Amino acid sequence: MEAHRHFGKAGSAGRKQGAASRRTSLLVALISALLAAGLIYLFVTHFKKAAAPAAPQETTVWVAKRYIPQGTPQSAIAAYGLLKPVQVPVGQAQVGAITDPSEITSEVASAPIAAGEQIKASEFTRPTASFSTVLAGNQRAVAFSMDAEHGLTTYLQPGNTVDIMGQAGGSTTLLAQNVTILDNSGGLVILRLTDRQALLITAATGTSSLWLSLRPSINAKNSIRVGSVGR
Repeated sequence: MEAHRHFGKAGSAGRKQGAASRRTSLLVALISALLAAGLIYLFVTHFKKAAAPAAPQETTVWVAKRYIPQGTPQSAIAAYGLLKPVQVPVGQAQVGAITDPSEITSEVASAPIAAGEQIKASEFTRPTASFSTVLAGNQRAVAFSMDAEHGLTTYLQPGNTVDIMGQAGGSTTLLAQNVTILDNSGGLVILRLTDRQALLITAATGTSSLWLSLRPSINAKNSIRVGSVGR
């Protein structure tokens, strides 16, 4: 009888020990599953971040706000605010596109530039004294000695355009319009004229004094014709 009771107690203790062992195993399995799930989550999250495409790099380019005629000097472009900065993906920046307007300081547009076009360094050039390269057909380069009052020599820059007036005998005659300045140095102003204009204007210097009037770089308009006389 005593042996039977001892055996019953031992069996009960064994069952309790087995249940505890199973609970421990289940707990270990659960913790392992949670750790595995956490590791998988971290791996997947890291993989998605690594696989996500990088945001495209951007750069600043300068574009024309409006049409810029050939021969327009950088000073006029700056004065009229004809450029604006635009952020574009690096792949969309054109070869030679400027990233700073200072890159074209003191230069003139060597070709027409359309509104919205990216400004490229190749579209600007420094004025040169090699005038034959900027003349064609019946064009001529003619130099006139001018002072600051008559020739605006303090302000004229290569690429500017002027009207030419001759003053004599109390009247002023409009001799030419929209004449390009090729150079201005030390009071010597070099104009690009047609051969006919060169003949008429040099002849006028013998009987009258010349005056130059500076034209707008953009949208210049005329209200009088060449040959008009004012008194």
